[in-house]
Amino acid sequence: MTVNMATYTISIAVKIFFLFQVVTVIAYPFKEDYITQKLDHFNNQDLRYFKQRILIQDKWWGTSSSPVFFYTGNEGNIEQFWNNTGFVFDIAPKFNALVVFAEHRYYGKSLPFGPVDSFTSDNVGYLSINQVLADFALIITSVKRKLNIKAPVISFGGSYGGMLTAYLKLKYPGIIQGGIAASAPVLSIVNPTYRDRYFFQSVTKSFADEGCADKIRTTIKHITIKKDYAVISNKFNLCKPLTDEAGLNQFLGWIRNAFVTIAMVNYPYPASFLGNLPGFPVKKSCDIISKEFSVNPYDGLAQVVSMLYGDKQCHDIYKEYVACSDTSGCGVGNDGLAWDYQVKKETFYHLI
Repeated sequence: MTVNMATYTISIAVKIFFLFQVVTVIAYPFKEDYITQKLDHFNNQDLRYFKQRILIQDKWWGTSSSPVFFYTGNEGNIEQFWNNTGFVFDIAPKFNALVVFAEHRYYGKSLPFGPVDSFTSDNVGYLSINQVLADFALIITSVKRKLNIKAPVISFGGSYGGMLTAYLKLKYPGIIQGGIAASAPVLSIVNPTYRDRYFFQSVTKSFADEGCADKIRTTIKHITIKKDYAVISNKFNLCKPLTDEAGLNQFLGWIRNAFVTIAMVNYPYPASFLGNLPGFPVKKSCDIISKEFSVNPYDGLAQVVSMLYGDKQCHDIYKEYVACSDTSGCGVGNDGLAWDYQVKKETFYHLI
């Protein structure tokens, strides 16, 4: 039977649109595999390769005419996105789809020069969006060739991963037939001031809608004016007590990062994506802050940040938050190094 690819792709896109709903994330098992990937796709004289990780689930896959759902991995270990992208797994059985998640080069286990040398000045230059898109194009064609797949590929991505899904369709229009780019900050590319101008407004609005933005603002203002380092250090259970303005600024960045992260992962279900958070964490945060505000507002703020960073013996604000090129935070470890480099060099300033 001849399949009309255009009609088939539109049919999938329409069905996906109407199937969209709140889902509960379940940790689905996966098969881990590695693709032998070119280090530099744009230099035929460079014959170096590295192993790039992909995660696969074929339990719902029907035949070679069944579609591929491809996730464009973003700034982190690909298992994080596998475990927190419930929509893909909710709809995959309905389409008998093969699910493939590709890990972004320089993140997770896909480190071209290993966990230390990948981030030297000589080696980190191979971390670029153009190289990443070429990686994804090669992975898709390799998987389709290996399994003799004739059906369309629909790409999925969220945030920066959503940008990559959109770019993949623009850069390699024949590789994927459609894509869902969720919460993709493409406007940050068109206008670099967009992120700082509107991003934090959106974060503030999330808490304002739940009735506690003014309370948070009042508490932060009190902290910055009073500068009672001993009280702050005790209330927030800091491993290293604050003693000066520099420490206070680090503390305020740590606090801001907590509220930014909670707003970004304000899912209607419990999730462990960027912290072990309950469902509707913004509402939960505002409930806590509003309850404690009239008694001791520091207590409410401390409970909320501990909800994100974890209930620990003490909080090391220098390890839990690292200031970087991304004003919303880069994370920690090698993933943080990679994202800091990307934001600084190209992610929000260079078109493909």
